[in-house]
Amino acid sequence: MAGIRITRVNHVALPISDRRKALPFYRDVLGLKVIPSMVDNPHVIWTELEDGTMVHPVEPSAEGQPSTFHVAFEVADFDATVRALQESGTEILRQGVRHDGQRFLFVNDPDGNRIELATAAEERPADRVVDEWGHTSEV
Repeated sequence: MAGIRITRVNHVALPISDRRKALPFYRDVLGLKVIPSMVDNPHVIWTELEDGTMVHPVEPSAEGQPSTFHVAFEVADFDATVRALQESGTEILRQGVRHDGQRFLFVNDPDGNRIELATAAEERPADRVVDEWGHTSEV
């Protein structure tokens, strides 16, 4: 079986309760840059470190439903990654393409932790802007 070659951590998604409480910490205290989101989910805030690694604080999507933690790894060859997962019998829970062309998929590890595998970000330009509270819209 061909292996999956992870090249770097792309992002970590962290559950938060309220962006008005959490975002000032990530943005103003930790110094993360708020960037446009490449997904159509208003509950996800995209922030970025200087090296391009992202942290995605995620608000609950419904009252009483907590958001979930996950880590995303970039892979060298997405098609080979899909084949390796299929050969191993690992169920691909969801996959798709983001606004910037980044391909992604989600799997669970044997303990039920959600893992995302993705190509590098910014495969193509995306005309999206972000406000100071992490809300993204089209240009």
